[in-house]
Amino acid sequence: VSSTDEESFRTAFLRVQKIDKMPDFANAMLLLASVAVSCSGSYCEGLDCSDGIPSVSLLQMQVDEYKTDFRCAPIQKIWDADGRYEVEGICGHSHYKPIPRDITKYYPGSPAEKELERPLIEIRREHGTEDLFHHFGLLNDWINPGSVFRPDSTYDSLKNGMMTSLGTQFSSPVEMTFKWDGNEFHTRQDHACQTGDDPYCFANGWMKNQNPTLNPATFNDPAAYTRFAQDQCRQMNEKYHFDQDNITMLSHLRETNSMYEMTDNACSLMSTTGVLPTNRDFRKHSYVKCLMNDAKTEIAYCYFRGCTLEGNRIGHGDECDY
Repeated sequence: VSSTDEESFRTAFLRVQKIDKMPDFANAMLLLASVAVSCSGSYCEGLDCSDGIPSVSLLQMQVDEYKTDFRCAPIQKIWDADGRYEVEGICGHSHYKPIPRDITKYYPGSPAEKELERPLIEIRREHGTEDLFHHFGLLNDWINPGSVFRPDSTYDSLKNGMMTSLGTQFSSPVEMTFKWDGNEFHTRQDHACQTGDDPYCFANGWMKNQNPTLNPATFNDPAAYTRFAQDQCRQMNEKYHFDQDNITMLSHLRETNSMYEMTDNACSLMSTTGVLPTNRDFRKHSYVKCLMNDAKTEIAYCYFRGCTLEGNRIGHGDECDY
């Protein structure tokens, strides 16, 4: 995949913010169209390809108009029978078909499929400083070439690619409070589903205003940003002593739904009495991104996801003065 394709992949995937103002069916249409834009020859997987014509028809998309019950973190992955590959996704009220995995790479018994069960630390050591999003290739909605961190990224390029929030322009936002592991903050919907990532980003300390070292100047200095990211990952592991021999890509995928379920449990609007998350839970999930590329893509995502404000509030988009 060329660097141009990777940039197009990232830009289209993160442009999902537009779906919030659309009817649910249109939401899912745009989400599905946005998450895949890799073009090769006459093969096109999305609406941003050069000819502007998708290879998948609307009938093939099979979007479900089913309305999910309200959730503070309305994100869910539906897996195949083996729990390896995503077959459907949920974002807010919209069910969508995820981008198709690379079936020439991922098929029963393939070397790539076996890599999913290997300790990521082993793969990391074998590949040196390579961004492992390259290594895993097109697996699903978030493990794909669009998550490769470009070494020539700047504050402005990251802002343009990562800003998915509608901020105060979101229609009829729901106010909510999250409490877990000694943390408490108030936030409001700014996106069809990504408000559910606020506790995760907050727990990792990567939202704007949480760490004075994380600022535009750092993003504009590749060496400084790499040092910051590596230091964050090192501190995380030193504090929590993760069992790296048991952290695999497959374990990461399979814990995704439980992480959002625990996030729901921490929300004031949910009646559940289920297990609450801990900061360690959130950071273990992000530590996989440390093993992938020093979490440089993830840190940038969280920084532009929102900001901390006075009164234990999380702001988004135009509230954050990016």
